[in-house]
Amino acid sequence: MASEKTPNLGLNQIDRTSPKTTYFDLEKYLDQNWRAVDDFAGDVNDGVNEIKKRLDTTERKTVTLEPGVQIVHAEKAAPFSLTGLSGRMLVNLLGRVGSGDQIGSLLGWEADLAVDTSNKAQGMGSIKVTAKNATGVYNVYSSGLKLTGGRYYIALADVKNINASNNIYVNFSTGGNKALKQSIDKSQFVTIYTKCAPANDTAINLEVSSISTASGQAFYADAIRLYEVSASEYAALDSMAAEQVAAKYPYVDSVMPVRNPYAIRYGENLLPSFYEWSVTTGVKTVLDSYAATFTRSGAGQNMYVDVNCAEGKAYTLTTVSDVQASMEVQFRRIDGSIFSNSVTSDSNLLTFTPPIGAVMARIIFLTYQGANGTVKFSNPMLNIGNTAKPFKPREDSMLALQTDLYADPVTGANADTVFERDGQYFKSKKWQGQALDGSLSWSYTATSVGYKRVVLSDVNNVAEGTYNNGRMTDMGRIVKYDGKLLVGDIAVSGGDSYVFEDQGNPTKRLYITIPVADSGWADGYQPNQDDIKAYFFGYKAYDANTITPANAQAMTTATWSGTGTKYWVQRVGAANFTQSVPQTSYAGYTPYQLVYQLATPTVEPIVSEGQLTFTEGDNQVEVGTGIVLREAAKPLPYPSESGRWMINYVGLAGYTNPLKNMPSKILKVYGNGFSESFRWGTTGVGGGWYGNVYIDYLYTYSPEKSYSVTYLMLEPSPAVPFPGSYAANEKTLLADLVESVQQANTRLSVVENKKADKDSPAWISPTLLNGWTTSRPVGIMKDSNGFVHIRGLIANGLTNGGLALFTLPQGYRPISIQGPVSYGYGPSGPVFVPFDIFPDGRVCFGGGGAKDSTTVSVLFPPFIAEQ
Repeated sequence: MASEKTPNLGLNQIDRTSPKTTYFDLEKYLDQNWRAVDDFAGDVNDGVNEIKKRLDTTERKTVTLEPGVQIVHAEKAAPFSLTGLSGRMLVNLLGRVGSGDQIGSLLGWEADLAVDTSNKAQGMGSIKVTAKNATGVYNVYSSGLKLTGGRYYIALADVKNINASNNIYVNFSTGGNKALKQSIDKSQFVTIYTKCAPANDTAINLEVSSISTASGQAFYADAIRLYEVSASEYAALDSMAAEQVAAKYPYVDSVMPVRNPYAIRYGENLLPSFYEWSVTTGVKTVLDSYAATFTRSGAGQNMYVDVNCAEGKAYTLTTVSDVQASMEVQFRRIDGSIFSNSVTSDSNLLTFTPPIGAVMARIIFLTYQGANGTVKFSNPMLNIGNTAKPFKPREDSMLALQTDLYADPVTGANADTVFERDGQYFKSKKWQGQALDGSLSWSYTATSVGYKRVVLSDVNNVAEGTYNNGRMTDMGRIVKYDGKLLVGDIAVSGGDSYVFEDQGNPTKRLYITIPVADSGWADGYQPNQDDIKAYFFGYKAYDANTITPANAQAMTTATWSGTGTKYWVQRVGAANFTQSVPQTSYAGYTPYQLVYQLATPTVEPIVSEGQLTFTEGDNQVEVGTGIVLREAAKPLPYPSESGRWMINYVGLAGYTNPLKNMPSKILKVYGNGFSESFRWGTTGVGGGWYGNVYIDYLYTYSPEKSYSVTYLMLEPSPAVPFPGSYAANEKTLLADLVESVQQANTRLSVVENKKADKDSPAWISPTLLNGWTTSRPVGIMKDSNGFVHIRGLIANGLTNGGLALFTLPQGYRPISIQGPVSYGYGPSGPVFVPFDIFPDGRVCFGGGGAKDSTTVSVLFPPFIAEQ
């Protein structure tokens, strides 16, 4: 019998049947065995140490999620922890002129210009530039620009060739600037750019040009933008790849921060339910979320869905069908153009790799090789990698932050930052963005030929800038309703200018000049409060006796001199008019915007939603901006089809309910807080829908429900990375779990306490201003329904109209101006006293009887508080 080994450690055993067992082999039976035992002990020790490390030591893996779509590999299924997020601000010195959505003030040199809505890099359209002459330069250009000597600039545009024979380039009319990137590509929009650093202040035109060899040659130009950059960024442009430049300096309208950033990790199955699939033509019948039939009766009919994809990464598509069927995948670029090559399969399995430049894959299901008939599809699955995975429903995770994050637009300094504390996200706020609309307390100050000057007092917490005779222009940026940047002008010597005036740091007055062409106010006319309010709500005054609304809207000369019948016409869009003083703005109008740096930074909580998590292995993650969370929406009946309801419609007067921002994509529809996206159709179509995105409902509508929508805004804003980490072992996962439970319980107790406070609301006492004292204590209370109540009696203060008695705290302020009437007592007895309560919280005298009062009641009608 041969010598045997032990089954686990493989130790040598003595063969006791052999005569040789009287001889004991020390090497074989001792040394080899001890070495085997020692090797085993070492392996056990290594394994134990590895387990101890995983259970006793926290270990995190850092990861930075970059803007766009990417594949992130995670060692473990774990939540993502955000470690910091910094703001950024881009200031497009062209305003909205280069959006491509309209020709506006753009001009053509030896070229015809037209808007083309079917070819675009972003927004709603692009400018088609067609050469008039057989030879020579032809272009689209923006005039009247001023570059400051000693500063640095980059100009960019997205262009697509139609039939131009020479490169398309962007340049400054002064010459001497370096065209860093040109294009003659006909297949897609390409970002071209140049740079310029003038030695002296220079007036220039910004041009997007080509050189013709025949009349009729043409190209598309879109997303034309001009940014001031730092010296270091300017120097780096020469060595940067074109893709890096395009990503770093995307198109924005006027002044834009990082607005509402988000990160979405898509499910292991990248395909949504069949409720979200569209059809070219043909009939789709959804049986349940992941089962549907499709009937084809003619050429070109199929059903499809678009999903984001990462270029150069393998994907596998599978489904189950009751009969043999076909699948196809088309690839699209960021501008929507389609790659010429697609991939197809006549089986239920297809592996593909998106080509370089692809950002979206259109997944198409149809009958076998396009024959007429019906096929049932179920359990569609699209996963990362070249191996099919078992079917599972799509489950995404998301972290969305609803806030604006600013920074210095040139240097990036003093950036707003986001941080997490006890499960709540906060913003370290160093900048203030504010809409300048008709709800603010504007006053008229002066008239000059061609323009009027108005003032907004008490602009608080403004950082110090460079003063000249008590005025400064370098700490704020103001955008007009049409996207034009107002010019800082110490002398206030023309229209469309602004200046801050010191009113005691950090409070400032803000002066703005308004051209007659925009307001309609004649040089000899002094606008009243109603005029100023209407203007900042987007309206222009005119004499309805002598001028039509359309003519009044278009005229650049005075339309209202103080005599006749005063009407107001909308300044933007259709020439809708009103005889009543406008109290709000309207869809399509963007109010003036003010951005300034704060003298004293603040910390404030921000609205957030979700928890980003990774699955073990590869994860597809999208980072972007512009998400709007759960915006309230009121469905309306479809005008021409019974039983159909809609959101975001603007096609017919009386049936409009647009979202607050023009959407590019609808993510979720909620009923009473629960997702109902599987019941609502959402896609991009033409006609009647705000931003060409529709939401309609073909099932039983519940009028007793409250509905809301989460969507992405069409208006672009810069994106920034999400730096963070995730747990790489069990100890860290357990620690994160314990911390999450503690934070969840803490936040739940806070919610419970807030509910108890609402059920038994307390009265709070404001600080009285301008010499007023309490004759009967002043109290402010918000009830459980959101109504604010104010009571009390005050005495012996200053009664000038416009002076504040006290300021309401945040959460107790009205959505719009409130104008209650109360009563007061003076030497002659009781008098009525008008008040104005403003959205910024100021409770002010409106004038009138206030001057006759020594004691005033502040018992006002309740009003709904801001959300």
